[in-house]
Amino acid sequence: MPNPLPHNHLSPQLFSREVPVFAMNSLDPKTGAWTPTVMETIEIAESLTRPHLLVVRMEDAGMEPVIRRKAYVGLDRDDVTARSGEIYALAIPGEGLVIKQVERDSAEQRLRLVSTSPRHPVRSLTQGGRDYVVIGRVVWVIQDL
Repeated sequence: MPNPLPHNHLSPQLFSREVPVFAMNSLDPKTGAWTPTVMETIEIAESLTRPHLLVVRMEDAGMEPVIRRKAYVGLDRDDVTARSGEIYALAIPGEGLVIKQVERDSAEQRLRLVSTSPRHPVRSLTQGGRDYVVIGRVVWVIQDL
């Protein structure tokens, strides 16, 4: 029989924090712009927090199996310069928040949004255009395997 774990007298609140979780498909009915709307709260390890963290719940299957539907996704809102190969959340009018791997096409001044699911086609957006806003880089994912 294994020995019981030692009892720690420190409060669990020192090691975790409750954070809001935002919906990805919450749109302003007049403008179609993504509107941050809290759908629930979760408790995460303090080590996962950062100054401008935004947590969303993955609502589609476009990034499966890397990021599964219903996963909690941590976004670093301080990192909004889309770099090739990284995964970012972008607000796209009329669609809400999308999470995709970004590839920069400097020759054509386009951002390619790549899904890991083959059922979702690659999308291109004009770099620096008004048809999207980079919300932040994906820095962690909490999901069932």
